[in-house]
Parts: sequence; structure tokens; C-alpha cells
Amino acid sequence: MYLTVEENPNCETIEGRVFNEREKPRSVTHVLRTLQGNEEWCPITGLAVDGKPCPALARKVDDSGDGTCYLVTGGAWGLRLKKPEDSSVWSLKAPEQWGESFLLLPGDGEDLRFA
Repeated sequence: MYLTVEENPNCETIEGRVFNEREKPRSVTHVLRTLQGNEEWCPITGLAVDGKPCPALARKVDDSGDGTCYLVTGGAWGLRLKKPEDSSVWSLKAPEQWGESFLLLPGDGEDLRFA
């Protein structure tokens, strides 16, 4: 799999990272993140061009540094996450939300909630 995230206002640009896929992607609704020292299940979405939500997808991949892990990707503008208590719509201006180009999570899948 060839991963690229174009220049955008949501997250860092990624130019051409290559991963060896081990399975087909599955939709993800939440990821476990550490926020201010506490583990929290954060809602997640992908962002397509112009900031429109699209599915966040996770798939097992081989990573040279971490072995088998889950790669979580979004759309052309990467991923958007929000704090669990944030009930607002997905927005680039929401203070309780942030962008990520992609995530690499442990291969046991315990940090993911699949749709």
C-alpha cells in the first residue's frame, strides 16, 4: 500500500510511505488515545478533500520498526479525532478536535473499535 496525504489544513503532509498490507481494511469508529494522562476512546473519521467526513479505515500491515500493527488511514486530508465529550459535528475549527495524517497502533487491535 502506498500512502500519501496531500497538503491540507487538517494535518501534516505525507509523501509516499509504503506498507505491506496483511488484510483488507475495515471501518473504525473510535481509537484509544491518551489525553492528559488518561486513556480515552476518541471518535475518529477520515477527511476527504474540502474537509468532508469519510470512513476511517484500519488494516494490519507490516512495519519495519514495529512488526505487525494496525495502520489507520482516512481520506485525502487524513484523519480527524475528537475528545469523547465533544458532540459537535466534524469541523476543522472545533477546539476539541485535531488532525492526524495516519496512526500506527498495536497489532492486537485493542486500541480500535470497528464499525
